[in-house]
Formats: sequence, structure tokens, C-alpha cells
Amino acid sequence: MLRLLRIDLLKLANYRAFWVLNILYGLLIIGIPAGVIEFLKWLDRLGADFDGFNPMKIPVLHFPDIWHNTTYVYTFLKIFMAIIIVISISNEFSYKTVRQNIIDGMSRLDFLKSKLYTILVMSIASSLLVFSTCLLTGLIYTPEYDFGDVFSGVGFVGAYFIDLFGFLVFSFFMTVLLKRSALTVFILLIYRPVEAISIAHLPESIEVIGEYFPLQAMSNMIEIPFPKYAFQEIKDYVVMPFVGVSLAWIALFVYGIYSKLKSSDL
Repeated sequence: MLRLLRIDLLKLANYRAFWVLNILYGLLIIGIPAGVIEFLKWLDRLGADFDGFNPMKIPVLHFPDIWHNTTYVYTFLKIFMAIIIVISISNEFSYKTVRQNIIDGMSRLDFLKSKLYTILVMSIASSLLVFSTCLLTGLIYTPEYDFGDVFSGVGFVGAYFIDLFGFLVFSFFMTVLLKRSALTVFILLIYRPVEAISIAHLPESIEVIGEYFPLQAMSNMIEIPFPKYAFQEIKDYVVMPFVGVSLAWIALFVYGIYSKLKSSDL
């Protein structure tokens, strides 16, 4: 495992886009909570109120709400990580690196494993950054809390990890199919809206199956949290059935990648 991971990380280290996108992604993860606080402070300075309620008292970044709120927002940033995966894998095909690796003794399965290990490490690192950012932000801005409040919603970080890992594996799958970075990134950008439109136009008798489409199922793990501040009912917990569906899709994507690698003339 470590040998394959080291080989792949050495390849990534030579891509400028890898460093630029990772730094940008990290800055966004850290910067979004700070931006939210500054926005609320700006509203407060303007004298804005919501039916007499001070905007600074909205518990967006307080325990335990912060785990749900931030992980939901962070799921929209995963395209940055996906672009790294797309560029690295498409370059393997463009520059015939994968063919040379196989000539040198790496099997197709080893190639698949090396990329999955890299995706796993990137997903874990991102999840740890999200966890640290949420924990530190919550400790700073929550006026009063007990130990139970601090970690009561931490399961959302686990759902964020599965969502990110699943999307990166999906990006891997699409890259292996298309082998062109620009086209693959374009497909990834439009796929979610197209999927949502398709779900919206399903006949009423079968509309429930739309909830199990791949990216829809992954997004269903963490539902939008903000309507609760308008006193609307939401699912303020990780929706576990869709965790299982998401893991099933990940397994199918991995199987699809391996099948394509086995049948392709690399």
C-alpha cells in the first residue's frame, strides 16, 4: 500500500495544479467560517435585525449546529479536489505513464489501488481539516457549551468524508471513461444539475428512485440545515440509509473502473 501511494504522490508533487488547488481548497475551508462571522458582524453594524433578533445570536457557528452547517456548505467545494484527480489520471493516459508503469511491472489492479489510496488520503486529510476548523470555530464562538454539545454533531464529518470520497471515485470513473481532462471536468460541473433536472421530471409513480441516483444519494446524507432558523422542520442528523446507498455506488464505480482498465488497450 505505502509503495503504491508513494509512487502516486510523487507524480502529483510535480503538478502545479495539485498545489494551487489544494491551497485554495484549504483556504476556503478555513476562511468560510470567518467570512460568515464577518458578514453577521456587518449586518449587526448596519443595525439589521430579524424581528428584533440580533443576527450575531444566530447559532450558525455554535455547537452543535456548526457540524451540520459547515459540512453541508463544504460539500460544494469538492470540485476542487475532483479537478486534481481528473488532471492526474488524464495525464497518465495522455503521457502514456500508465502504459510505462505496466511495462515496468505494475498491474492494472495496482494502478487502480494507487489512485484509490491517493483519493483516500486526500479525503481523510480534508475531513481532518474540516473537523479541526469546526472544532476550533465552535470553541471560539459558542457562548456556552458542555462536552456533549461539542461532539454531538460530529457524525456529519463522517458523512462529509463519504460524500467527498464518493465524488472523487466518481471523478476517477468518469476520467477513465473519457480520458480527457477538460471534457471530464465539464461533465462533472454539469452532471449534478442535469441529474437534479432528470429527477424533477420523473413520473410521479417512480419519482422515489431519483433519491437513489448517485450524487443525489450522496447529497441526501447531509440535508440543507438552514431552514431550521426559519422554524422549518429538517433532518438535523446524518440520513443513514443513504450512507449505505452511497457506499454501494462507490463499490459500483470501483468495479466499473477496474472493468474498463482490464478491457482497455493502455
